[in-house]
Amino acid sequence: MPKVLIVYFSHGGNTRRMAEALAQSVQAAGCEVSLQKVAQTSLDDLKAADGVLLGSPCYFGCMAAPMKAFIDESIKLFGKGELEGKPGGAFVSTGGIGGCGELALLSLNAALLIHGMVVQGLRSGGHQGPLAIGGPDERVLEECDRYGRQFAVLVQRLAG
Repeated sequence: MPKVLIVYFSHGGNTRRMAEALAQSVQAAGCEVSLQKVAQTSLDDLKAADGVLLGSPCYFGCMAAPMKAFIDESIKLFGKGELEGKPGGAFVSTGGIGGCGELALLSLNAALLIHGMVVQGLRSGGHQGPLAIGGPDERVLEECDRYGRQFAVLVQRLAG
């Protein structure tokens, strides 16, 4: 069974709730899931996963500093292309409309693309990945469910 690593940072709980919703849908679609706080995640965890989802709140139009530090550390995997070809995706929570959550999604997805990963988009809803404005409401949780299931299919295709 393919393994999906969901790594997140959450200060107030909104991003954590999104991560949990994604974990449920990825698992329901047939993948093994490891849900981890960024502070408890190692580069070996990234290498061992068949697919990776990264989640962060948006602070001043950027991902949170702990997630950025983790991504910066992943440069150690870049030289050998250790993440190349793996599926990746992102999800973000932001404080309000105009909170620049899309910028945080773009920066997370850019990091995945720089590693040569295959980024899962979403045709309907937040095209860059699920985005909550404040706490994840019913619409966002449905989007997380849809995104998680689509991501699981991509992981299964590429890991098979």
